Amino acid sequence: MSPLTRIAETPVSTENYHFIIDWMTPVQPLRLVQRSAPVRRNRRALLQGLLLLPLTGFASHSRAANLDSPLKLGIMPFNSALALIKTHQPLTHYLETQLGRKVTIYTAPDYVTYARQLLAGDFDLAIAGPHFGAMAAEQGFDALFRYRAELLPLFVVRNDSPVKKLKELQGKRIALSSNLSISSIGGLKWLHDHGYQPGRDYQLREFATHGAAIAAVAVGEMDAAVTTYTPLKQVPPDVRANLRTLETGASIPHLMTLANRRLGNPEIQRIRTALEAFQHTAEGQAFFRETGYLGYTPVSQTDVDSLKPLIELTRTLLEQAQ
Repeated sequence: MSPLTRIAETPVSTENYHFIIDWMTPVQPLRLVQRSAPVRRNRRALLQGLLLLPLTGFASHSRAANLDSPLKLGIMPFNSALALIKTHQPLTHYLETQLGRKVTIYTAPDYVTYARQLLAGDFDLAIAGPHFGAMAAEQGFDALFRYRAELLPLFVVRNDSPVKKLKELQGKRIALSSNLSISSIGGLKWLHDHGYQPGRDYQLREFATHGAAIAAVAVGEMDAAVTTYTPLKQVPPDVRANLRTLETGASIPHLMTLANRRLGNPEIQRIRTALEAFQHTAEGQAFFRETGYLGYTPVSQTDVDSLKPLIELTRTLLEQAQ
């Protein structure tokens, strides 16, 4: 039985997901925030300078890795850059100790940029959404592990919200992190399957990260947000305390950890061994407990096969984001 219990029950075809392409692309152009053009350009330039400039010097697929150079760990931007660094500090510190190499975290200002950098082979290691991970596994990466927890697309609302059931989202303002987020795909599929159409039955707005979308609900700017338990667990406790969840019932394989094959089999095996050992250390157990990831489990062929329905869709969305 595929882990995509609700999302991939239908035959493998992008026709089954055309509503996502039709709905989500026109909703709001992929950008960081809604600001005036000069401010938006300045902020984008700053982020690209801070986050993307180091990527331009990366080795190509065919170039052998320098085993003395820092490992470039690319993490999908599901949270702010500072939050990603703080959350993953125990992991990077452990890898540095075990491998004898510096590990540097890289991210991107949006999902589109991250996906393109990942598929271009700009990272040595990556922590990516399962759909991105499955695509990268076809283009030069080995999928080492995924997190043991399942991704459960859900909606969050304020504690004082009149919305008690998902069917009461009609007429509401709904936030999401990106049209390339697995949680967005899962949440919007639920709305589609229950007859809700964007514009007519609810309003969509895209935010830069899950954390930003969740925060918009907490302050009353939006009525609900599509997310999963993982980013919800990682927002500040005072924000989380003001929210409650409404589950969709969908279940999807979690984030994957991947290694670029240019590292070579011996180095990849060292990394695999270190990751396996990390979850059994005190630091690793604290990391998995605090993030809600629960631990590592190998990426199975069943996991990869279950994600195939989303790969062509993801490619289409990336092309439309040109």
